[in-house]
Amino acid sequence: MSIISRRSVLITGIGGIAALAGAGTAYGLVQADVLPGRYRLAPYLGKCGTMPPLPKAAPGSVEQVRFSASGGTARVVIGYPVGVTKNLPVVVMLHGSDGDARTPFDVYGVQYFLADAVRRGATPFAVAAIDDWADARWRPSPVLTRDLLPFLRDHGLSTTRIGVLGWSIGGRGALLLASALGAGRVAAVAAASPALTRSDDAALPPALAGIPASLTCGRDDPFAAPTRDLLARLRAAGRAEATGGIHAGCHDAAFRRRMLPDQVAFLARHLSRA
Repeated sequence: MSIISRRSVLITGIGGIAALAGAGTAYGLVQADVLPGRYRLAPYLGKCGTMPPLPKAAPGSVEQVRFSASGGTARVVIGYPVGVTKNLPVVVMLHGSDGDARTPFDVYGVQYFLADAVRRGATPFAVAAIDDWADARWRPSPVLTRDLLPFLRDHGLSTTRIGVLGWSIGGRGALLLASALGAGRVAAVAAASPALTRSDDAALPPALAGIPASLTCGRDDPFAAPTRDLLARLRAAGRAEATGGIHAGCHDAAFRRRMLPDQVAFLARHLSRA
């Protein structure tokens, strides 16, 4: 019995060590993206970070308007710097797949970041977000150029050259919209956590020629690799400023809010030259 017991203990011990070693190997393979699950594990490993606080700046007004669009009406939410609502350049903001026109203001607090940037000397601009900006394939709908931009112009904003900002699938949409309008209409484009495809990395650089771009993505975001590749291609082309990078974080609102101060400053800087 003693021999069997010692043997059993020895075998059990070896099995436990092997299991631990196997777990460590599996964890390494997950982190290297050889095995799936890295992005699901990231929040539990503390890699995503928390939602940062809003700047301590009194925001300007936020206006919600319905306007005529082909086939009916559409809702736009417009945020302004403190004390100014007319003759401002405008940034068109594209929400993610689970958002709407209010998300940039209610979740991300973009009006606070705008107020803080202007307080620090940035060029004032307005921000405008619209519901249902995408078509069935999550590409920019004609409603943006056919209806929204003319409405914003008639509403007293300058749309000669605009900025574009988006997050997640809206980040990809922002890059597609900028590429469709070209450098003559777009002063700068910023995208955080853009839901890019591998084909985008090849198609977007020539289409974005001449447009300053800011691309940021979390290190533990499934879109980190295509974002890194697109940014590298834009920098290699050297046609316009290409800034941003891959930072600690995940595919979530906390990461995108952390990116907002730099994105707002980047857009303001280029809109000042529009």
